[in-house]
Amino acid sequence: MIALITMHELQSLTAQQLGELHQFFTWLLTEPNLNEAERCHILASLENIERAMGYVARAAPPTFTMKP
Repeated sequence: MIALITMHELQSLTAQQLGELHQFFTWLLTEPNLNEAERCHILASLENIERAMGYVARAAPPTFTMKP
């Protein structure tokens, strides 16, 4: 059984770790022997990972360069 990954579990991960998890869960979707519950957990986990990736991107302050 594939466990659902929660937002709480994802908050402490780096952008690279989130990217690797996203890649892994995307790969899991290609497994031919998934039952409906496992597929739902993978899709929900992917959604949470994508949300967490968005939060990581927004957490960094924007950088501005001033042109003379």
